[in-house]
Amino acid sequence: MKKITKYIPTIILTLLCSCSDYLDIVPDNVTTLDIVFNNRNTAERYLANCYHFVPDHGSVKRIPGMGAGHECWFYTTNDSHFDNEVSFYIARGLQNIDAPYANYWDGEGGSNLPMFRAIRECNIFLDYVRDQHKVNDLTDSERKRWIAEVNVLKAYYHFFLFEHYGPIPIVDKALPVSTDPEGVKVTRMPVDQIVDYMVKLIDDSYKDLPPVITMEATEMGRLTQPAALALKAKILLWAASPLFNGNKDYANFRNEKGEPFINQEFSHEKWVRTAEACKEAIESAETNGYQLYDCSMDMSYSQDLPEEIFYSMNIRQTVTERFNSELIWSVGKQGTNELQNLSMACIVPSLQQGSGNGQVTGSILQSRAAGVYAPTLETAEQFYSKNGVPIDEDKEWLTSGNYDNRYTTRQVTSADKYNMRTGWTTAVLHFNREPRFYGSLGFDGSTWYGNGRTDVNDLNYVDGKYGRNSGNKWGFNYSITGYFAKKVVYYQNAITQSSQVVYEYPFPIIRLGDLYLMYAESLNEATEGDNNVPEEVYTYLRKVRERSGLKKGVLGQTEDIGDVRVAWEKYSNDPTKPKTKDGMRSIIKQERKIELALEGHQYNDLRRWKDASKELSKSIKGWNVQGEIEEDFYKVTTLFVPRAFTTKDYLWPIKKQDLQVDDKLIQTYGW
Repeated sequence: MKKITKYIPTIILTLLCSCSDYLDIVPDNVTTLDIVFNNRNTAERYLANCYHFVPDHGSVKRIPGMGAGHECWFYTTNDSHFDNEVSFYIARGLQNIDAPYANYWDGEGGSNLPMFRAIRECNIFLDYVRDQHKVNDLTDSERKRWIAEVNVLKAYYHFFLFEHYGPIPIVDKALPVSTDPEGVKVTRMPVDQIVDYMVKLIDDSYKDLPPVITMEATEMGRLTQPAALALKAKILLWAASPLFNGNKDYANFRNEKGEPFINQEFSHEKWVRTAEACKEAIESAETNGYQLYDCSMDMSYSQDLPEEIFYSMNIRQTVTERFNSELIWSVGKQGTNELQNLSMACIVPSLQQGSGNGQVTGSILQSRAAGVYAPTLETAEQFYSKNGVPIDEDKEWLTSGNYDNRYTTRQVTSADKYNMRTGWTTAVLHFNREPRFYGSLGFDGSTWYGNGRTDVNDLNYVDGKYGRNSGNKWGFNYSITGYFAKKVVYYQNAITQSSQVVYEYPFPIIRLGDLYLMYAESLNEATEGDNNVPEEVYTYLRKVRERSGLKKGVLGQTEDIGDVRVAWEKYSNDPTKPKTKDGMRSIIKQERKIELALEGHQYNDLRRWKDASKELSKSIKGWNVQGEIEEDFYKVTTLFVPRAFTTKDYLWPIKKQDLQVDDKLIQTYGW
C-alpha cells in the first residue's frame, strides 16, 4: 500500500526538500486512489493500512514506556540486540534535538512509524469512504463501521503523539494537491483543544462500532465500542492529570499569541469528567462480556495447581493469554516474539543465551533466551508483602527486622517450594511477598512454571549467579540486575535443548484491570474533601487485588485484605492511610505500579503524575551479577547514576530541522 500514493507534488518537494515526513501530507496519485476505492476488497486493504501504524506496545526497543524508565535495565548498548534500542538511550539521558530518539513525529530515531503519516492515511480513507459514490459495493452498515474505526484510529494516533509531545498539531483533513508550501505548514495547538478534538472523534463514532468481535478468525484486533470508550477514558485521564492540569512549570510554554499551551489553572471538573468516562467504558466492557482474567477460565488443570502458582499465574496469563477476557484492545503480534526472547531466563544448561534470533513460522519463533530485559531492584521492592501492604509499612516486616535485613540471605524451606527452590539460599527480600511478585519476576532460585514443565513436583528454576545457566555464563546477553521479566513470557513456550519455541500474543494496549484502576484514581481525585473517599474506589481496587490472591482464605490469610482498609488497619504502620484522599492517591499509584508492572505504563504514569523528577532521578540498582557465591551475588550494586530528570524531560523535543522547515512550529519548552 506504500505504493498507492506519492506524498508531495514535485513543486512542493522542491521547495521543501528538507521537509520531514510529518509534513508529507499531500497525495498526488489521485487516479490510483480512485481505483483503490472503486471496490470493497481494495478499500478494505486500505483500512488495514490505517491499522498498520498502531505501534508495537510490546517492543522494549521502540516503545518509550517499555524501556525509557527505570522499571527494567539492560547490560549494554553494544550488542546486536540493541540496534535502534532507542528507549534505553532515553533512559540514559541521551534524548536530543538534532536526531531525537523515538521520534514518532517524523517516524525517525528508531520509531519507524511516523504518526502524522498515519493520520494522513486515515484522512485519505475517510475522504473516499464518506463519499457515497465511492466503494459502491460497500453496505451502509459496513461504511458506517469503517468510518467509525478510522475516526477512532485517528483519535488514537493523535493521542499517541499527545502522550509524548503534549501540544501537537491537529490534522483533521487531507490537503488538496493544490496546497501551496505555506498551507502545508502546521502549528501546535493548546492541550485542551487537542483533548476535546480527540474525544469528539470518539463520541461521534463509537456507536457505529460493534460491541464485540464476532468473526474472531478474521477480525480480532479491530476496534469495538468498549475499546473506543476505554481510549476516551485514557485521553481524559491524561488531560486531568497534573502534567496537563494546571501545570505552572510550563507557564512560559506559549504559542505565537502568547497563550499557554498547557492550562495554568487546575480544573476539578476534568477529574469528574474522567471518572464518568471510565465508568461508561467499564459498563460497556462488562455488558459485552469482558471480565478480569482468571486462570481457571483457560487452564484445564488449573484447579489442581497449588494456590501459590495459581495466583502468580493469574498475572502472567492476564498479559500472555491470547485475546483473553480482559483484553479490551490490541492489534497484531505487538512485538511479543522479541519481547519474550529478551525477557526469558536461560533455564536449560545447553541453551545458550541469545545466540541468534532463529526463524519465524506463523506465530511461532525458534529462538534462544537472552534474558536482557532486566527488572531493577526498585521494581522488585515495589511489590507488596503477602499481607497486601508495602514492605516498608508492613508491621510484621518491620518488627521482625526483615525489612532492614532484606538484602541479607536465608535458606528456602519446603514451605516456599512453589515459589523458590527448597534448600536454595536467596535474599530475604524474596520471602513472604504477594503472588504478583512471584508471577512477574524471575530471580536466582525462583521457580519458573511452564516452558516445558507444568508438573508442580518437577519445576524449572532460575540459576542466576555468575557462570550459571541463567547468569552471565557466556559473557553476553544476561540480566544486569539479577531479575527477569517472567510476567511477559507465555508459560506454554517450549524449551528444547537447543532453542525455545515462542508463541506470540497480542500485547495489551488497554485491558480491564487498567481501566478499573483508572476509574479508582479518577473517582478518588474527583471527590471533594480529603476524608470522603467513595466506596467505589475501594470496590474497584478490591476487584484487582482479589484476582491477584490478596483475599481472605488464600495462602492462609485470615483477614479480608482485598479491602485496603482492612489490610492497612491490620498490617500497616500507617493504618488510617486508606481513609484519606491523599492516602488513597498513594495506594492507587502503587497498585498501578504493581498490577501493570512490565507493561509499559509506569514511565508514562510517572510523567503524567509529575513524579518523574523524583523517581527517575534515582540511581539504578540490582544485585552483583558477577558474584559466583551468595556472599558476593547478594550485594546491592549501583548500575547507573542518571542525570536529574527535569521539566524539559516530561515532553519530547521536536527535531531541530523541523523547526527550520516549518517556522510556525514552537520547540517544546526547555529544549
